Amino acid sequence: MHLIFLTLWRSVLLLGLALRAPFERGRSLGGGLLVLLALPFFLLWQLLHWIGLAIDEVLFRGYRRVEIREPLFVVGPPRTGTTHLHHVLSSDSGYTSFRTWECLFGLSVSARYLILGCGRLHRALGSPLGWLGRKLRARLFASMEDIHPIRLDDPEEDFLALMPIMACFLILVPLPSARWLMSIARCDTELSRRDQQRLMKYYRRAIQKHLYVFGRGEKRFLSKNASFPGSAGAMLREFPDARLIATVRDPMKVVPSQLSSLRPALELCGYDTVPPTLKRDLLALLPFYYMNLKTAAANFPGQLAFIDNTALRHDLSGSVTRAFAELGLSPSPELLEGMAARMANQGAGRGAKASRHGYTLDEFGLSETGIQSRFAAVYTAYTFGDPSNHARKG
Repeated sequence: MHLIFLTLWRSVLLLGLALRAPFERGRSLGGGLLVLLALPFFLLWQLLHWIGLAIDEVLFRGYRRVEIREPLFVVGPPRTGTTHLHHVLSSDSGYTSFRTWECLFGLSVSARYLILGCGRLHRALGSPLGWLGRKLRARLFASMEDIHPIRLDDPEEDFLALMPIMACFLILVPLPSARWLMSIARCDTELSRRDQQRLMKYYRRAIQKHLYVFGRGEKRFLSKNASFPGSAGAMLREFPDARLIATVRDPMKVVPSQLSSLRPALELCGYDTVPPTLKRDLLALLPFYYMNLKTAAANFPGQLAFIDNTALRHDLSGSVTRAFAELGLSPSPELLEGMAARMANQGAGRGAKASRHGYTLDEFGLSETGIQSRFAAVYTAYTFGDPSNHARKG
């Protein structure tokens, strides 16, 4: 009940922020109006999720008995290779992950069954609307292809599962002044233990609903979430048998990549550049992400392993195998074969993933000296760029 009232309050706050959007300094009138007009549809979308969640408590309450057995969470600051690693691990049929369509339309058991039923009917009719889906994806997500390709049936970041409680980091793109999201991003240090437990309990229920439909039997849950490095401690307390793999990368590359990746969505919302508030908050948050992962690794030995982005790209199989060994896990033959095939397909025995996404520090008024100063503690705690190590220091 507390979470429902909190969600209603956050919705009221979003409405207030949206009413100010057309008059916000640094935002175009058209972009501000688009945000204001889109908000009622967004809230209706979340209401539909809540209706589905309520139906689950009547018709599918058995989901609460689903056991979450030794889940594997891919975390790490954004733009460090979390998506790549998630897709690699998803090639193992022993794991199950949220798919994009689930995150967007099927967070409840009832909605999943409804969508799966409609999908079966659509295929039985010869998929007459398949062309429309492809056209819409090309039109809506073309600008994201080199940054974060989006396909409805791909494994996807499950922070979208937190959208119904207004705890998804994406809300900051259209409404950068939604301050509570920065507290959630620093869950381990800024939320009370009770609020951490409430957030993790909601997330546990979301996972159970997924497993109720897709993970019965021997399936293990696999998650990827680049906004969870600040919640690593809370996650390991909620899921005591969980394992975390944290991808990391030189902040000199992460910072401009992250700011650049936000541009398409920010432009849609009326910004010509990254809003100063959002830029300042991200520059403060990213060092916290790195250091909080180190804290969690120290507090939960054997449950969190690091993979440097360079090692991930140039020694895919070796880096994943070493991380699994640190966690007391063994990659399945299927996963090993999948990684070997990826490396072979990508040439010269390497697992590198080419990207056309370009960016520089100068574009955002930043300098190497400034990044080194902001991330001084990070550079002391980590070693970056060596394909043979896991970003460990000391």
